[in-house]
Amino acid sequence: MHPKTAMLLALALGAGGAAAHTGERGFVMLLPTGRYILGGALAVGLSFAVMAVVPSRSFAALARLRWPIARIGRVAELWPSALVLALFAALVYAGFAGTRDPLENPLPPTLWSLWWVGFTYAVALFGDLWRVVNPWTALHRIATALPGLAAWRERPPLAYPAWLGRWPAAIAFFAFAWFELIYPAPMDPAKLAIACSAYALVTLGGMLAFGATPWLGNAEAFSVYFRMVGWLSPFTAERQEPGSARCRLSIGVPCAGLLRADRLDLGMVAFVLLALATVSFDGLALTFWWLTLVGENPLEYPGRTSLVAVNTLGLAGTWLALATVYAIAVRAGAALAPGARLPPFRRYVAAIVPIAFAYHFAHYLPFFLVDGQHALRALSDPFGLGWNLLGFRDWHVTASFLAQHETVHAIWNLQVAAIVLGHVAAVCVAHAIALGEQGRARAALASQAPMTVLMVGYTVFGLWLLSTPVAG
Repeated sequence: MHPKTAMLLALALGAGGAAAHTGERGFVMLLPTGRYILGGALAVGLSFAVMAVVPSRSFAALARLRWPIARIGRVAELWPSALVLALFAALVYAGFAGTRDPLENPLPPTLWSLWWVGFTYAVALFGDLWRVVNPWTALHRIATALPGLAAWRERPPLAYPAWLGRWPAAIAFFAFAWFELIYPAPMDPAKLAIACSAYALVTLGGMLAFGATPWLGNAEAFSVYFRMVGWLSPFTAERQEPGSARCRLSIGVPCAGLLRADRLDLGMVAFVLLALATVSFDGLALTFWWLTLVGENPLEYPGRTSLVAVNTLGLAGTWLALATVYAIAVRAGAALAPGARLPPFRRYVAAIVPIAFAYHFAHYLPFFLVDGQHALRALSDPFGLGWNLLGFRDWHVTASFLAQHETVHAIWNLQVAAIVLGHVAAVCVAHAIALGEQGRARAALASQAPMTVLMVGYTVFGLWLLSTPVAG
């Protein structure tokens, strides 16, 4: 066996129990770092060079390509929302009343693996499904059916302040990330149920006060998040004409939705950068480098409780650092090619979205493959009554595929491919945006040179995160 392969398998078999995020990181999967990092960086850099020889008209035409595939009638939003609300209520009840085992109770593995990870994958592929299935629409409809609140459905008592923008969603998403990544017990069923209940009450209060549409569009973290991820999807549903209930479903080029992204206020810029910063810090927080930096022995990992304060600062610092280097890159690009129609700090943030999703995909993939099994098993008998609703009650959860060379190799190649392709897509999107803003191919290329340097650097950082050992 090749020495590097032997080392990989030994580490995969021996390194268990590192709580990288909400579930156990069962195995540390090392990459052949030098070759993969160099190859990934070169791929991203070469994609920028390719942009120089692609005719701008052809590039713009490719981004506009769409093929109609179906015509659909009015999409009923209330019933899917009501069904998901019922599921949400049942899961929260199970969190309070069910077993304390976080892998036997259906709430933690369903929320963290099937919803937060798996549903995000689905949204990137099929579009913003959350707009149809989010439970808040039905919750608001039920609340406004109560005596004294019916008038608030169409005429809420307060107007949402335009100056707030998407900042409330960014703050809520930071709180969510803090609970997932830093809070000592995010998998505890009762504590997770309390957090879910509190979030539902805050969301309901916001919708009642400001209206469902303004609140969900600006302040509800996951409506904003899944709308952002949905921009990556090749599928688009558009009304045939204004006011029509019928829609035309079409398929186009993945990530083309980023070129149509609207309302990129400073709050949305902060939100997109936070989405990337959170998953980046999650990968960083257990590395030997970080633990040594904060004065901990990585061979004697102290657990989350003693790291709450320093990791809170680390998460906020990662967000601030990413915003700073992004601002420097776009400012440098604007200096090289002035004349953009919109402030570059706002417009070019859409190019960060493919990178944020790529990190999400790569970082959570092993966790999803293992804890997703726990979720299906727990959902089959959610209240411990001997049910077998999904047929998985007696399923033996396995992670053995992470100890086999072929599957480990396939998984790490998927992770590397996701990170590299995410950065390549970001380069292409940034170039398309620059063409629209600058109008001239040479100016567009000049404006994107600093951003490309940033993306190459972040590719190296991401592949290093995948390859470096972690404590635990």
